[in-house]
Amino acid sequence: MSDQATPEHRSTFDVRTLLKWVLFCLVALLLAWRIVTANLADHSLASGDPLRALALRGDHFAALDAAAIDSLRSNPGHAVALLQQSIVANPARGMSYARLGALWDLEGLASDKVPTAIEVGVRLAPAQVDTRLMAAAVEFGRDNLAAALEHWDVVMTRRGAVRQELYPLLLSLAKHPENLGAFRSLVGTRPVQWWPWFVAYAANNAEELEVAMRLFNLNRGSGLNPVVGQPLGAVLRRLQREGLWLDAHLVWLNSLSEMQIEGMGNLFNGSFEQTISDIGFDWIRARAGHIVVEPTPTQAVDGEHALRVHFRGPRVQFRHLSQLVMLPPGDYVLHGYARPEGFEAVHGLMWTVSCVGERERRVGQSPHFKGRGPWQSFEATFTVPSQGCPAQIVRLQLDGRVPLDYEARGVIWFDAMSIHRQTATPPAS
Repeated sequence: MSDQATPEHRSTFDVRTLLKWVLFCLVALLLAWRIVTANLADHSLASGDPLRALALRGDHFAALDAAAIDSLRSNPGHAVALLQQSIVANPARGMSYARLGALWDLEGLASDKVPTAIEVGVRLAPAQVDTRLMAAAVEFGRDNLAAALEHWDVVMTRRGAVRQELYPLLLSLAKHPENLGAFRSLVGTRPVQWWPWFVAYAANNAEELEVAMRLFNLNRGSGLNPVVGQPLGAVLRRLQREGLWLDAHLVWLNSLSEMQIEGMGNLFNGSFEQTISDIGFDWIRARAGHIVVEPTPTQAVDGEHALRVHFRGPRVQFRHLSQLVMLPPGDYVLHGYARPEGFEAVHGLMWTVSCVGERERRVGQSPHFKGRGPWQSFEATFTVPSQGCPAQIVRLQLDGRVPLDYEARGVIWFDAMSIHRQTATPPAS
């Protein structure tokens, strides 16, 4: 018996197959058209024409958002409608909820729905900077500074460039003591990445020192957001500029570890066994691109490191290493060891001691160092006067008067430096 289909069966089979192919081609064409219109809509939106994008694709949520932004001032009601359409088109887009909540709040519309819209927007896009900025603006407008700070924290953590725009606002808010509770609730509960740098900004820019110090002292006891390193340096420099030398010294001492304080004399880290921090009353190195100043392992006089100063290039009026000290009035000796390694300069290097205050005034200097030789001790005697010398600065510098004097090459080492009171010579019997 033959298995061949009858003509009627073949006809039915061919019609069904044809219909399937027609439907397949129709779906393919629709998909292709949707892709084309979507691409055209995206292109129109990228070209700054959200209305044309919507004409091509009415449910383009990004175009709806853009059109809503364009309508904010001229027709806020239409902007609300567009944002609502955008949410329908893409219910998972947090920014649309945040914009809708912000617009409602700005126009005084649906005030009871504003918190919900903001909350949903943040929940859907917790790490999105623009969403957080919208949320912060709404909370700030509602006098909820603590909540606004929570959102700004995310913004400044994820987009560091925004910090310089927000710092002036935060500093103006910090002028009012009643706002400190909101700042404390933020920095007293968790690490805040940008906080130390904001304190540094306040130290550099606050008109009143009290404002900067309130921020510096806000959570010193918690240990969550310690102001250390360069931010601490900014605070110390501000205190020094204000002439509060003792306050600056105490703040700096409180930042040191027990190991750093142990055995500390009048000159800090004189044996250069510790890393130089470049802040406060530690050694401070100013930038000098062709001169390297660094504690380095060597056959030292005291310990395993000494200070290596390497002059490698063009002429520099070098006075780029210094340390502030606070000595009571009296007679002193600066003592240390030097080892030049083929160091060439017209006059050479020397250590100077000067009073600092309203102006700088030299009170002592060491011999000059140049050439080549083994470790040799040196001394410089000086007197701290009872007036006009609240602090002193010990500085390493090239001696000279004309530009040629500041040409130097080679290496020189220093170690075992200290300052101590001069011992009075007993009268002859």
